[in-house]
Amino acid sequence: MAPRAKSAPGQNDRRKPRTGRHSANPIVRKPGQAAGAQKSSRLHPVQSSNTPSVPFSQPARTKRKHPQECEAEADKPKDERPAKQPRKGAPSHPELSDENLQKDSESGAKAYKSGGVSEQPKELPPLSRSNLQILDNELMNSAAPNSPALKRTLSRRSITASEAETTRSQRSSGNTAFYRHKNLTAVQIRIHAQPPECIQAAINRIVNRKVSKERRAELRLIAQEFREGCLKNVRAQSGEDDFLDPLHTALKSLGLKNLCLHEKADWREELKPVVQQQQHFSSSFMAGVHQLEVDGASARPRKRQQRSAGEYMSPKSSMTNAPIRTPANNPQELRTTPLPPSPTPEKEGDRYPIKTPRPDLTMGIELTALISTLSSQNLSEVRARTFLEWLQNEMVQYKPDGPLEPMLSLVPAPRALDLAFPFAIVEGKAYSTGRQIFEAENQAAVSGACGLKIQIDLDNLVNHAITSSASLPTTSTTEPPLFFSITTQGPIHELWVHWTVVEDGVRMFESKLLDSCNALLLEGGEGFMVKLNNVGFWGTGPFVDSVVKRLGKVARKAKT
Repeated sequence: MAPRAKSAPGQNDRRKPRTGRHSANPIVRKPGQAAGAQKSSRLHPVQSSNTPSVPFSQPARTKRKHPQECEAEADKPKDERPAKQPRKGAPSHPELSDENLQKDSESGAKAYKSGGVSEQPKELPPLSRSNLQILDNELMNSAAPNSPALKRTLSRRSITASEAETTRSQRSSGNTAFYRHKNLTAVQIRIHAQPPECIQAAINRIVNRKVSKERRAELRLIAQEFREGCLKNVRAQSGEDDFLDPLHTALKSLGLKNLCLHEKADWREELKPVVQQQQHFSSSFMAGVHQLEVDGASARPRKRQQRSAGEYMSPKSSMTNAPIRTPANNPQELRTTPLPPSPTPEKEGDRYPIKTPRPDLTMGIELTALISTLSSQNLSEVRARTFLEWLQNEMVQYKPDGPLEPMLSLVPAPRALDLAFPFAIVEGKAYSTGRQIFEAENQAAVSGACGLKIQIDLDNLVNHAITSSASLPTTSTTEPPLFFSITTQGPIHELWVHWTVVEDGVRMFESKLLDSCNALLLEGGEGFMVKLNNVGFWGTGPFVDSVVKRLGKVARKAKT
């Protein structure tokens, strides 16, 4: 066989780059192999044996061979082996070179082909959403001006309890402020109002009633015990229920006859005030403007409808205001996609719901005492009990479009059946937990409106009984409906009065702050306890007498 041209290897060597990619299989030379076979071995890889072959690493910066050197190498004896290359390669450099990366890839590929297991670098876990958020925060902090160094963001465990309470308090204060501004206003509940002169005179007769010296001495002792209980809770940083316990004990110590107290009693939902429909204004003059907006919707892109920062958007209204996608480019989709239902007008009560009252403490009349007193109105106790049950079970419709409701819900809480005609409630917050008295005032305002509704329904029954009978007088000498509440925040206590007025056909429920004190100050606590005594005396005395007289009128008229 004729020998091949010897210039080819030299040409191939000149074409190879200095640090090129090596073949996946190494070139193995056997002793006694001919030069032609040696050349053919370069073209055809030798079958790998069971023993994994050692990769051949070419030292860095190897000098190129000239054609004359290739010819001299071919003329060497066949039995002469090539000199072994030293194991030590070029001196290591601190930077990673392309050759080192190339060797790693070649060794991994050879180990995989030879059946061995190559050690692959461990993959990092996938980037989670929380880690990505932390990384973004760190990058933003580092990119901020005047940022000295990259600070580590706080994890959930590193956030202190005070910071969490501050965030929760800010969120709660924003919600309670919106609840008063929107929800309570929607049902005509107004706080910090001024009563008419006739109502203010009735309030003064109740709160500013003079007490005897003996009774004032008793109230001073009750105020001292009340102060000691509040001071103990302040030092212990107690919760809401613990702070209410000294007030509960003080109310019991007043020794008021026929007083009934209940804790955490859920009131009836039908007692809550509803949104009254007002027909004073109409938006019919805006029909043309609305039509212009609809016509110009296709001409210009409409921005997403936005509400003011403090306005509430319910899920229903957000779905109604959502843009509707028209599949104009897909006729098949146009035929199969059903049309959305027409939006129904949303009620004001759905947008601004009112929470059902659940006072921390409800003060009312004992039902047994009410039945016993009502029996003096020419009724036996059996008939008096049956009459009160009939008032609660008889369903009537006060408004043409209104729901059916009991004729008189004299027992406000289904779980407190021994308490009738509430006249005061207590709503408390513990300031050691970050809750504010602002929220307690909102809750007390709703409870006051519900308590006033019971008295209003009783007056309506009396008016129907009077107008349907010619023998009864047409004028009423009863006092205006009143209700009281006590709001607390730790040792801070407030006394509120609630009343109702009708203006321009709209019934409104208003309230006013009467007195405020810190129970840790004995002088202020003593005066506050005198006012609480007067409110309790009115609720178990003149108020009960007024209720019994009005119930007697209705009973005589409803008697068959």
